[in-house]
Amino acid sequence: IWHKKLGHASQRLISKMKRHNLVKGLPNLVHQTNNVCEACQKRKQIKSSFQSKNHVSTSRPLELLHIDLFGPTRTTSISDKRYGLIIVDDYTRWTWVLFITHKDESFKVFHVFCKRVQNEKGISIAFIRSDHGGGEFEKEQFQEFCEENGIKHNFSTPRTPQQNGVVERKNRSLKEMARTLLNDFSTPKHLWVEAVNTSCYVQNRIYIRPLLKKTPYELWKGRAPNISYFHPFGCKCFILNTKDNLEKFD
Repeated sequence: IWHKKLGHASQRLISKMKRHNLVKGLPNLVHQTNNVCEACQKRKQIKSSFQSKNHVSTSRPLELLHIDLFGPTRTTSISDKRYGLIIVDDYTRWTWVLFITHKDESFKVFHVFCKRVQNEKGISIAFIRSDHGGGEFEKEQFQEFCEENGIKHNFSTPRTPQQNGVVERKNRSLKEMARTLLNDFSTPKHLWVEAVNTSCYVQNRIYIRPLLKKTPYELWKGRAPNISYFHPFGCKCFILNTKDNLEKFD
């Protein structure tokens, strides 16, 4: 059940969190080698990835933010959203996903986001890194905002996503976990925003920052996360049929 509570996290990750005491509220678990999760088998098949860097290139939160926009999704969410703006803090790997209906809203939500996180941490954003995307990060108002706030905006080389690999990998892992959550109980696809939100919430608390060996939550908040209240995403629902004239054994 904890495998599902933690967004279908791998046994290796769960064992590492427990062994290094990185989270609170995780009980001692016995790994069953013959217990195969069907949802994971269906939704976690991927190609080989590029090798990660072996050093930490930043020294504090908000020194560098990686941003990427995904969408439009084929299915509109129940809140009429079709895009997701993913923002990853390089140092802590703390991640935010801002959902929007039209890609033209990217600047507006990013502008509000920057003010909020800078007020929260009391420090300024130094750099942001993005690809060229569909031009949403190259617009004049976006560049003016960066210049006015002393933010240096770096672009990755076209058709070279590995140069913005931090957010590209996060994009993939969020979608992978969200698909698995939706598949587990055949949840309707129009709840994809809720699945991505849950995935982001879980990953901020259980994934381990390479090299620093702490969760994004601890690096961002300064304390280990408590995950004792986690529940699986979704559940099976059985509805009594009171409309049809059923036989006794129907």
